[in-house]
Amino acid sequence: MKEVVVAAVQLSSVLGDVAQNARRMCRWLERAAASGAHMVVFPECSLTGYGTEEASILAVGSDCEAARQVEACAQELGVAVGYGYIERSSGTDLPYITYVVAFGEERLAYRKTHLGRNEQAFFLQGDELPVAEIHGVRVGIQLCWEGHIPDIATTLRAKGTELLLAPHASGLGGARRVESWLRYLPARAQDNGMYVIACNALHAADPDDQSCAPSGVKGGGLAAFGPDGKLLDSYTGSDEHMLVLHVGGPLPRELSSTGMTHISYFDRRRPELYVR
Repeated sequence: MKEVVVAAVQLSSVLGDVAQNARRMCRWLERAAASGAHMVVFPECSLTGYGTEEASILAVGSDCEAARQVEACAQELGVAVGYGYIERSSGTDLPYITYVVAFGEERLAYRKTHLGRNEQAFFLQGDELPVAEIHGVRVGIQLCWEGHIPDIATTLRAKGTELLLAPHASGLGGARRVESWLRYLPARAQDNGMYVIACNALHAADPDDQSCAPSGVKGGGLAAFGPDGKLLDSYTGSDEHMLVLHVGGPLPRELSSTGMTHISYFDRRRPELYVR
């Protein structure tokens, strides 16, 4: 795998204010580029903010001015950018939850395929698990609770994924968010021999809500896992923050070993046995 520097950003988006969100994302892109990043990853629905009942009102087109601004900023700085938004659909009032990773002509667009229980009445689900080479790295995406479904990561690995992005917009935050990730994301990484980077959005909330941080903020959390499943780094604070990660080098699939240290578990599968 090509060695790259990835910046994962814990961002608080203003619900529905795509212009302001785009400006703030561009400021983080500048900071990330100054830190040597090749790719910058923002949370799920970072451009529009995340909402369910108001989803059809929040929805924007895939070529909206704010999205073009973010991508142009990234292009000017020479970095790839991953960002999410609620995408307007044609022929229905229900939108998609979409996540894009873009760098010049290189582009990966993913529409969430497995909707959460509270999302099913307000969104359409996508029906593809795409993979694309972005800045020389094969990238796949799983959004938020999709990380609990091993088949998604396995399918993306079968398509060549080296770096799996897991952007979230979860109310569970800080140490509790990272503690939750530690129960399943290491398995997604080790079983498939790939890097996994997760970032969660921050949400302004009622300070009386006991699930909030002392600052009255819900959500947050950053974590990265190596292809051996080990935690590379994490952050559990409730402020906007950027984690800069150096990833890449030989993956288990690229190494020969007679022991268990560098075994590629994915390549030892027998898919013919798994058909129900």
